[in-house]
Amino acid sequence: MARMKRNIGDLVSGRIGNVVFYTRNGVNYVRAAPDRKKDSWSPQQLLHRQRFSKASYLWSQLKKTKVAPIWNLAAERMNGYALFMKANMPAYALDGSIIDPRMLKISTGKLHLPMDFEAARESIGSTLIAVSWKNDPNMKGKRLEDELMAVSAADGHYSALTPTGLLRSAQNGSFTLPVKPADATHIYLFFASNDGLDYTESVCVEIGSRGF
Repeated sequence: MARMKRNIGDLVSGRIGNVVFYTRNGVNYVRAAPDRKKDSWSPQQLLHRQRFSKASYLWSQLKKTKVAPIWNLAAERMNGYALFMKANMPAYALDGSIIDPRMLKISTGKLHLPMDFEAARESIGSTLIAVSWKNDPNMKGKRLEDELMAVSAADGHYSALTPTGLLRSAQNGSFTLPVKPADATHIYLFFASNDGLDYTESVCVEIGSRGF
C-alpha cells in the first residue's frame, strides 16, 4: 500500500486497471487490486456484493438529481460516495432488497430537523402534499430561511431534487409532487440553507400511491 503525496484523490477514486485509489481518514492511498475470481467467492460474499451493488446503484441514480453535492459537503474524512454508502448500507438486506424505505438517507448534514414533522397527501388521489412542523422557539435568523426540499420515490425510482418553496418560518404548507416517478409511495424531506451549503438529514414519510 502506497501513500499518495499529491491530492489526486479528488480526481479519481476506485479501480483503474490493476490498482485501486481510495481515501481513508483524509489521506489518499493507492494499492494493488485484489486478484479474486467470481467462483472463489463464498455465498456470504456474493450476498454482500449484491447488497453493496444495490446501494451503489441508488447513489448512481441520485447523482443525477443533484443529491451528490450534499454528501460531498458533509464528508470530512472520506468522499461523499463513501459517506453515502456507510449511511445507507444498513437499509439493505444481504440479498439487495430494501428492508424499509424509511431507513434510507437521501440527505445528510449538520442542520437540525424541526419537531413534529408530518406530511401526507391532501386527499386520496391528490398530488398535493400537506406538511407541517414546529420550530424551536429560540430559532431565529438565517435558520428560518431554510427551504424544504423533496425527493419522491416509487418502486426503486426517485424524482429529481425538488425545492418546495416552503421556508422553515412557515411551519406548514403544501407542494405538488414531482411528475416522475408516477404514483410515489414515499417522500424524503429535508431542509437546505439558502446558500446551499448546509442541510438536515432527510426524513422519509410513507404517502401511499394515488389510489390509496
